[in-house]
Amino acid sequence: MPFLKSRSVQQKMTAIIFLVSMFVLILTTVQFVFFELKRMQDLAHDDIMSLARLVVANAQFPLAIKDIPSSENILKSLAARKDVVSSYLLLPNGKSLAGYSRSQLGNSRINKAEDMKYLRVESQQVAEGLVRGEEEFWQDGDRLAYFIPIAYEGGHVGYYYISMELLDMRTQQLSLALGWLLVMGPAVLVTYLLSRRLQRHISRPVEQLVSRMGQISREKRLVSFVAEESGDEFNLLFRGFDEMIGALKERDRMLECHRKNLEIEVQVRTRALEAEKEKAEQATLAKSRFLANMSHEIRTPMIGVLGMADLLRQKDFAEEDRVLVDTIYRSGEALLIILNDVLDFSKIEAGRLELESKPMDLYRLAEEVSQLMAVNTHGKEVEVLLEATPGLPIVMGDAGRIRQILLNLVGNAVKFTDQGKVSVSLAVTRRPAEELCDCTIEVKDSGLGIAAADRARIFDSFDQGDSSMTRKFQGTGLGLSITKELVNLMDGEILVDSEPGVGSTFTVHLTLPLSTAQHLFKEQRLSQGAIAVQHSRFAKDLITSSGRRVLLAEDNPTTQNLISILLHQMGIVLDIVDNGQAAIDFLAENTVDLVLMDCQMPQMDGFEATAYLRAQGLTTPIVALTAYALAEDERHCLAAGMNDFLSKPFRQAELRDTLVRWLGDDFLLQPSVADSAS
Repeated sequence: MPFLKSRSVQQKMTAIIFLVSMFVLILTTVQFVFFELKRMQDLAHDDIMSLARLVVANAQFPLAIKDIPSSENILKSLAARKDVVSSYLLLPNGKSLAGYSRSQLGNSRINKAEDMKYLRVESQQVAEGLVRGEEEFWQDGDRLAYFIPIAYEGGHVGYYYISMELLDMRTQQLSLALGWLLVMGPAVLVTYLLSRRLQRHISRPVEQLVSRMGQISREKRLVSFVAEESGDEFNLLFRGFDEMIGALKERDRMLECHRKNLEIEVQVRTRALEAEKEKAEQATLAKSRFLANMSHEIRTPMIGVLGMADLLRQKDFAEEDRVLVDTIYRSGEALLIILNDVLDFSKIEAGRLELESKPMDLYRLAEEVSQLMAVNTHGKEVEVLLEATPGLPIVMGDAGRIRQILLNLVGNAVKFTDQGKVSVSLAVTRRPAEELCDCTIEVKDSGLGIAAADRARIFDSFDQGDSSMTRKFQGTGLGLSITKELVNLMDGEILVDSEPGVGSTFTVHLTLPLSTAQHLFKEQRLSQGAIAVQHSRFAKDLITSSGRRVLLAEDNPTTQNLISILLHQMGIVLDIVDNGQAAIDFLAENTVDLVLMDCQMPQMDGFEATAYLRAQGLTTPIVALTAYALAEDERHCLAAGMNDFLSKPFRQAELRDTLVRWLGDDFLLQPSVADSAS
């Protein structure tokens, strides 16, 4: 009950006992009153039936011979009954032979609406009795009416109708109600007093316990509880309370002892945790540096593998030889992807992966990835489609990482799809009144699909949907894990919906800021397209038209050879030195248009050489060539005074774009700085 929630235990127990007692008392009284009223009703019915049967017994013969005076005398005998309102002897056809009414006997006029109402009621009841032709009772308000057929010597001679006021019954009911009220008053008082007294057997022990708990709370001191002895559950409660007090005292004693040594224990554990933390950080740093060094050692020969293989692919070979060259190039690409995945995973695990925020065209990214994957289907009956419209808003973000997300998702879709199609859907919706865009990337394939049991772990590191030793599809199991981590770093969400045998759908939701340089970025994009057309148009003139001069500081012979071939094809004059000191000596006597500076070289590395050259006032653009791929390595290069960063192994297009960026898009047709200086 809501009204009892804030009451004391004493008030609650009093209310409960009182309410239960009153409920039982009222229920018993109601039952008694009901049966008493029923008895009164039955007595009234018996009374009117007895009176009617007495009149019928005396009126049978006069009614049979239609003796009106005798019939009227019989009815007038009812005048002694003040509760009889009306009485009629009726012939079989319904006509009245004799009648009696209190108003008629008193020679008073019927001028009251109430009397008129009851006259209409009597007429209606008589009509119903004549239609039915059998005994009938009616009770209307305070009046009871009875209709009975009359027979004499086996023949039907008429009917008798009588109505009575229930005055005696109403008087008895009123007396019963008054008596009930007179009895209930003292009963309520007695019940309340008994409830107040009886509840003490429960509330008093509880109040004692509450009082002692309040004392403990006020004094902040554990005090034992001694209550009146009883044989009920309260005795067990009090004993349990005393045992709890004793246990708390013992606990306080132990805590006091422990508190004295706690500071020493905390210091010991803190030093141990700091040592473990330092050890873990050193292990993480060592692992990251090891992976970076391994990346450098692997990337350096990879530039020769991929670069030379790419040059061979441009030559005319027999079909069998071309297949071999393409196999070498694809294998190198696959090895580079694995290397990048492991390095990215290490950076993510160490919390050292940083994102850029630059203007980017999501449609152009999706288009480039789709075209690249379409080329890499390798004979499969798979079609790669881009379902998006150009002209989407330019957003801010890390284009390289979003390209990596697309490459992982589309690459997986192509790998696990033997026939059908892989569709890449892209939608960018600008939020009203906000400089934000909701970007949705969806990659859908018709491949093998993923079982429900495997969908929960496909984003785990080093895990694949099919983990058996003889699985058909190879891989590190890092692609989707890295993809999920990249999406999380961008505060996005990646979802997967798949059904075995039907295909899979990966959906990425990102919220990216809208770029403020919409028109500028689009004009730059058109300009880059024009530059690409111009390069294609003058491809034949590259070797003979350019006089630009570039210095390469690189100690690896393979890299020297590759860059020499590539720059020779572009018509660029290349000078080569194998360490930083040699680069300084060369530039002291010669002028070049650009310096390609390796970071790791014997005698003097590229960082030290660049810092020295900048200190000497050299303004020639210097581009770092390094196999390190961490973000801090790029910052280190820029901090040393280098202008740009080119990670090994690089593609021909990446090298050409770098040269265009620092020598200008018309560098192939302009005279060199060296020639001008000379």
